[in-house]
Amino acid sequence: MAGTVLVLNLHSRKTAQLRGRIMALLQEHGLRDVECRAIERTSELRAAIQSAAATGADRILVAGGDGSMLTAAEALAHRECVLGVLPLGTGNSFALTLGIGDDLERAVATIALGRVAAVDLGIVNENRFVNFATVGLGAKIAVATPKFLKRIAGPLAYVVGGVVPALRSRPFEATIRHDDAELKLRTQQIVVASGRMFGKRPILPDAAVTDGLLSFFATSGVSTVELARALLAFALGKHTALADAYGFSAREIEIRAEPEEPVNGDGEPLTRTPAHFSVDRRALQVFVPPDFVDGAV
Repeated sequence: MAGTVLVLNLHSRKTAQLRGRIMALLQEHGLRDVECRAIERTSELRAAIQSAAATGADRILVAGGDGSMLTAAEALAHRECVLGVLPLGTGNSFALTLGIGDDLERAVATIALGRVAAVDLGIVNENRFVNFATVGLGAKIAVATPKFLKRIAGPLAYVVGGVVPALRSRPFEATIRHDDAELKLRTQQIVVASGRMFGKRPILPDAAVTDGLLSFFATSGVSTVELARALLAFALGKHTALADAYGFSAREIEIRAEPEEPVNGDGEPLTRTPAHFSVDRRALQVFVPPDFVDGAV
């Protein structure tokens, strides 16, 4: 039985509050024959998505942030059904990568349009991620930032939640191997993306979510002032111009760290170093807006 299923995680206050608006927007855009499956706990999300796919749904709409999209991607990778992204998270980096952004109405209009693209997913130590992974400080901040604070403060929650991890964090020695090259640097954080966006900015100018490549970015500045400068440069989209910036694209990346560092994907803890990164090519079918071209808009 083909059809459209909307999966709502009512444990998320934002999703519960916007449930009526989501249903109204679906109606306005002609998506009237939609089965709504509401869950009460985040731990039920993957099973709900898999159940919808198993019963024959060919379009599964998921409301949430990057963590929810990671769960959806794991459940729908290499399946025929298409994911519809309804961005209700803190950062919504995957929705930004697709060109949807934070606009719920644009997201519904994108689903109604029906244009589908097959996008890449990242893999680190056999764990998938949907948009980006962080090694070091970024992974620690993601774990330390409470979910209730993200609901209240949005992206600023990471600034508040990151104060203690930033004060406690220490630099690590990283050895990065990619293709036939090797890079050694002392750093506090590394980002590896299968998608285009890290936060609100492209991780690299030519990063894409359909090219089979990973994007790498790190800086060698490790002092508080240097870290603050790097964050400001990222916010302004000028991070790749920093004198201590390292950025490249590769099909596979191996990262070893001394001491061992945590690896986080899309806001969720995944593994620890040593970390081997690769690409799950064109693994996920998603609805994309008309200006989506090769991962960049």
